[in-house]
Amino acid sequence: MTRRLLLLNVVVGLLGCVFAVGLTRELLAVDTLPSPPEPRGARPAAVSASASPASAPAPPAYGFIAAKNLFSPSRSEAPAGPVAAVGPKPLLHGVVVDGAKSRAFLEDPVAKRTFGYAVGDTIGGGRVEAIGVDRVVIGRSDGLVEVLLQDPAKPKGPAAAEARPPTAPVPAAPPPRVPNPESRVSER
Repeated sequence: MTRRLLLLNVVVGLLGCVFAVGLTRELLAVDTLPSPPEPRGARPAAVSASASPASAPAPPAYGFIAAKNLFSPSRSEAPAGPVAAVGPKPLLHGVVVDGAKSRAFLEDPVAKRTFGYAVGDTIGGGRVEAIGVDRVVIGRSDGLVEVLLQDPAKPKGPAAAEARPPTAPVPAAPPPRVPNPESRVSER
Protein backbone atom coordinates (compact mmCIF):
# COMPACT_ATOMS: atom_id res chain seq x y z
CA MET A 1 0.00 0.00 0.00
CA THR A 2 1.26 3.44 -0.78
CA ARG A 3 1.96 6.07 1.84
CA ARG A 4 -0.90 8.26 0.63
CA LEU A 5 -3.49 5.48 1.02
CA LEU A 6 -2.09 4.57 4.42
CA LEU A 7 -2.30 8.20 5.57
CA LEU A 8 -5.85 8.49 4.19
CA ASN A 9 -6.91 5.31 6.06
CA VAL A 10 -5.48 6.69 9.32
CA VAL A 11 -7.35 10.01 8.88
CA VAL A 12 -10.63 8.24 8.07
CA GLY A 13 -10.15 5.94 11.11
CA LEU A 14 -9.52 8.92 13.41
CA LEU A 15 -12.63 10.71 12.07
CA GLY A 16 -14.66 7.56 12.71
CA CYS A 17 -13.41 7.41 16.30
CA VAL A 18 -14.22 11.09 16.87
CA PHE A 19 -17.76 10.61 15.50
CA ALA A 20 -18.27 7.45 17.59
CA VAL A 21 -17.21 9.28 20.78
CA GLY A 22 -19.50 12.22 19.95
CA LEU A 23 -22.44 9.91 19.24
CA THR A 24 -21.88 8.02 22.49
CA ARG A 25 -21.77 11.27 24.49
CA GLU A 26 -25.07 12.41 22.91
CA LEU A 27 -26.79 9.13 23.69
CA LEU A 28 -25.61 9.08 27.30
CA ALA A 29 -26.29 12.77 28.03
CA VAL A 30 -29.32 13.54 30.20
CA ASP A 31 -31.43 16.36 28.85
CA THR A 32 -33.47 18.38 31.31
CA LEU A 33 -36.82 19.76 30.31
CA PRO A 34 -37.39 23.48 30.62
CA SER A 35 -39.76 24.62 33.32
CA PRO A 36 -43.26 25.50 32.10
CA PRO A 37 -43.87 29.21 31.58
CA GLU A 38 -46.01 31.04 34.12
CA PRO A 39 -49.42 32.11 32.86
CA ARG A 40 -49.83 35.77 32.10
CA GLY A 41 -51.44 37.91 34.73
CA ALA A 42 -50.58 35.51 37.50
CA ARG A 43 -48.67 36.99 40.36
CA PRO A 44 -46.01 34.85 41.93
CA ALA A 45 -47.41 33.49 45.17
CA ALA A 46 -45.28 33.11 48.24
CA VAL A 47 -44.72 29.47 48.97
CA SER A 48 -45.22 28.71 52.61
CA ALA A 49 -44.01 25.67 54.47
CA SER A 50 -47.53 25.01 55.74
CA ALA A 51 -48.97 24.39 52.25
CA SER A 52 -50.16 20.82 51.99
CA PRO A 53 -50.20 18.71 48.83
CA ALA A 54 -53.92 18.00 49.41
CA SER A 55 -54.76 21.62 48.58
CA ALA A 56 -53.38 21.23 45.05
CA PRO A 57 -56.08 21.26 42.37
CA ALA A 58 -57.17 17.87 41.06
CA PRO A 59 -56.09 16.96 37.53
CA PRO A 60 -58.89 17.18 34.97
CA ALA A 61 -60.72 13.98 34.13
CA TYR A 62 -59.81 12.66 30.71
CA GLY A 63 -62.10 9.65 30.82
CA PHE A 64 -64.32 11.08 28.10
CA ILE A 65 -61.52 10.61 25.56
CA ALA A 66 -61.66 6.84 25.86
CA ALA A 67 -65.45 6.77 26.03
CA LYS A 68 -65.90 7.38 22.30
CA ASN A 69 -64.10 6.38 19.12
CA LEU A 70 -61.30 8.87 18.63
CA PHE A 71 -61.53 8.74 14.83
CA SER A 72 -65.32 8.88 14.43
CA PRO A 73 -66.56 11.77 12.27
CA SER A 74 -69.61 12.12 14.52
CA ARG A 75 -67.48 12.59 17.65
CA SER A 76 -68.13 15.76 19.60
CA GLU A 77 -66.40 17.11 22.64
CA ALA A 78 -67.81 16.12 25.99
CA PRO A 79 -68.98 18.85 28.33
CA ALA A 80 -66.45 20.09 30.83
CA GLY A 81 -66.89 18.76 34.32
CA PRO A 82 -67.21 15.36 35.89
CA VAL A 83 -68.55 12.61 33.70
CA ALA A 84 -71.29 11.02 35.78
CA ALA A 85 -73.55 9.86 32.98
CA VAL A 86 -74.18 6.18 33.47
CA GLY A 87 -75.54 4.40 30.42
CA PRO A 88 -78.01 1.55 30.22
CA LYS A 89 -77.35 -1.81 31.82
CA PRO A 90 -75.21 -4.23 29.84
CA LEU A 91 -76.80 -7.46 28.62
CA LEU A 92 -75.66 -10.74 30.16
CA HIS A 93 -75.26 -13.48 27.53
CA GLY A 94 -73.62 -16.16 29.63
CA VAL A 95 -71.53 -17.01 32.68
CA VAL A 96 -68.66 -19.43 33.26
CA VAL A 97 -68.19 -20.03 37.00
CA ASP A 98 -64.77 -21.39 37.94
CA GLY A 99 -63.67 -19.76 41.19
CA ALA A 100 -61.15 -17.00 40.52
CA LYS A 101 -61.27 -17.70 36.77
CA SER A 102 -65.01 -16.93 36.49
CA ARG A 103 -66.07 -14.95 33.43
CA ALA A 104 -69.27 -13.13 32.56
CA PHE A 105 -70.01 -12.52 28.89
CA LEU A 106 -71.62 -9.09 28.80
CA GLU A 107 -72.67 -6.97 25.83
CA ASP A 108 -71.93 -3.29 26.23
CA PRO A 109 -75.06 -1.55 24.86
CA VAL A 110 -73.07 1.48 23.71
CA ALA A 111 -70.33 -0.39 21.86
CA LYS A 112 -72.63 -3.28 20.77
CA ARG A 113 -69.85 -5.80 21.43
CA THR A 114 -69.71 -8.80 23.72
CA PHE A 115 -66.60 -9.56 25.76
CA GLY A 116 -65.71 -11.79 28.70
CA TYR A 117 -65.24 -9.90 31.97
CA ALA A 118 -63.72 -11.06 35.26
CA VAL A 119 -64.26 -9.64 38.74
CA GLY A 120 -62.60 -6.20 38.86
CA ASP A 121 -62.92 -5.40 35.13
CA THR A 122 -64.66 -2.16 34.12
CA ILE A 123 -67.76 -2.05 31.92
CA GLY A 124 -70.51 0.47 31.25
CA GLY A 125 -69.40 3.09 33.75
CA GLY A 126 -68.86 0.59 36.54
CA ARG A 127 -66.79 -2.33 37.76
CA VAL A 128 -67.71 -6.02 37.95
CA GLU A 129 -68.07 -6.76 41.67
CA ALA A 130 -69.38 -10.36 41.67
CA ILE A 131 -70.23 -13.13 39.21
CA GLY A 132 -72.97 -15.59 40.14
CA VAL A 133 -74.52 -18.57 38.38
CA ASP A 134 -77.30 -16.50 36.82
CA ARG A 135 -76.33 -12.91 37.60
CA VAL A 136 -73.54 -10.33 37.63
CA VAL A 137 -73.26 -7.45 40.11
CA ILE A 138 -71.76 -4.24 38.74
CA GLY A 139 -70.76 -1.39 41.07
CA ARG A 140 -71.41 2.06 39.62
CA SER A 141 -71.30 5.57 40.99
CA ASP A 142 -75.09 5.47 41.48
CA GLY A 143 -74.99 2.14 43.38
CA LEU A 144 -74.92 -1.58 42.66
CA VAL A 145 -76.58 -2.85 39.48
CA GLU A 146 -77.58 -6.49 39.16
CA VAL A 147 -77.73 -7.92 35.64
CA LEU A 148 -79.65 -11.19 35.39
CA LEU A 149 -79.11 -13.89 32.80
CA GLN A 150 -82.87 -14.20 32.20
CA ASP A 151 -84.27 -10.80 33.10
CA PRO A 152 -87.89 -11.17 34.29
CA ALA A 153 -88.59 -7.53 33.36
CA LYS A 154 -88.08 -8.30 29.68
CA PRO A 155 -90.90 -10.27 28.05
CA LYS A 156 -90.03 -13.30 26.00
CA GLY A 157 -90.50 -13.14 22.25
CA PRO A 158 -93.83 -14.27 20.74
CA ALA A 159 -92.26 -17.43 19.28
CA ALA A 160 -90.98 -18.55 22.68
CA ALA A 161 -94.19 -17.60 24.56
CA GLU A 162 -96.55 -19.56 22.34
CA ALA A 163 -96.40 -23.33 22.32
CA ARG A 164 -96.01 -24.62 18.82
CA PRO A 165 -98.44 -27.33 17.78
CA PRO A 166 -96.76 -30.69 17.27
CA THR A 167 -96.09 -31.49 13.66
CA ALA A 168 -96.61 -34.85 12.10
CA PRO A 169 -93.39 -36.71 11.42
CA VAL A 170 -92.37 -36.70 7.79
CA PRO A 171 -92.13 -40.25 6.45
CA ALA A 172 -88.73 -41.21 5.20
CA ALA A 173 -88.39 -41.63 1.48
CA PRO A 174 -87.75 -45.20 0.31
CA PRO A 175 -84.21 -45.88 -0.87
CA PRO A 176 -83.68 -45.63 -4.62
CA ARG A 177 -84.04 -48.88 -6.55
CA VAL A 178 -80.89 -50.26 -7.97
CA PRO A 179 -81.37 -52.62 -10.92
CA ASN A 180 -80.08 -56.12 -10.38
CA PRO A 181 -77.53 -57.01 -13.10
CA GLU A 182 -78.51 -60.70 -13.03
CA SER A 183 -82.11 -59.96 -13.89
CA ARG A 184 -81.27 -58.60 -17.31
CA VAL A 185 -82.22 -60.65 -20.21
CA SER A 186 -79.56 -60.94 -22.79
CA GLU A 187 -80.64 -61.13 -26.39
CA ARG A 188 -78.61 -63.10 -28.80
